[in-house]
Amino acid sequence: METPSSIGAGSEPEARAAGLLAATEGLRASTRAQMNGSWVSLVGFGLLALAAAPIARYAFNFGAHGRSINSYPAFAYAELTGLCVVHEPGTPCLKGEFDGAFLRFVGWGVWFALLPLAWFVFARWYRLRGEARGVVPRRGVWLSTTAIAGVVITGALLCLLFARRQPWEVVLLENSYASPWYLVGIGLLALGAAERNWTAAAAGIAHALLLTAYLGASWGTGWLPWQHPAHPGWTDGPQAKAVLLATVLLAAGLVERAAARRRAAPGSADAGTVAP
Repeated sequence: METPSSIGAGSEPEARAAGLLAATEGLRASTRAQMNGSWVSLVGFGLLALAAAPIARYAFNFGAHGRSINSYPAFAYAELTGLCVVHEPGTPCLKGEFDGAFLRFVGWGVWFALLPLAWFVFARWYRLRGEARGVVPRRGVWLSTTAIAGVVITGALLCLLFARRQPWEVVLLENSYASPWYLVGIGLLALGAAERNWTAAAAGIAHALLLTAYLGASWGTGWLPWQHPAHPGWTDGPQAKAVLLATVLLAAGLVERAAARRRAAPGSADAGTVAP
């Protein structure tokens, strides 16, 4: 028969273990709060998207020239080599048909270099910032989280494409659209998962889904992908779509920045953390 003393002795290690787990979880939460760098990536990529808005027709692949991505390098090569096309026998060769194709190719292709470079710069800043605060982010965690985020977004897009057989989804596959801006959504989802920051994760998912909706919409749709305005205005053009994508990131960044300041304010639960 167990005595009260033996019961108390048995529950003491369990209480100590529970307290240790609670302290560990509190330390992890405090560490994530001290890093608190999600708002920088949200605002930074939002500003990049805003800077790309004037050339959104090419940067985001929203324009008629980019309905098939093969047109960008092929047309650029045709302009550089001076290729001319005879559309019908007996008609003159048209030499100026590919004018501006190289600039369109650059306006689209440069983002395949700029966006990974921006993530590299952010990752380097994030690590140096963490080391200065006594926190060293582990590379393995980031790589695995990024891989999982990429699989999640890719799987969600594939489910969207194959589960619902709609015409725009079939066209999306047939034209093999490509946009480097998916790197933004994947990276933000990975960052949000690593920091337990659901604002960044939600912004990354929303950005990827909105980008897919615009890429998959048939030519001539407005800022609402399912509408074909009879008299399209500026709000229905590619620039407005790019501004909307940038707004998603900037709004989430400002919300997260305000939350970071609130957590660092005196008297808050996380007042011991360092403000960014």
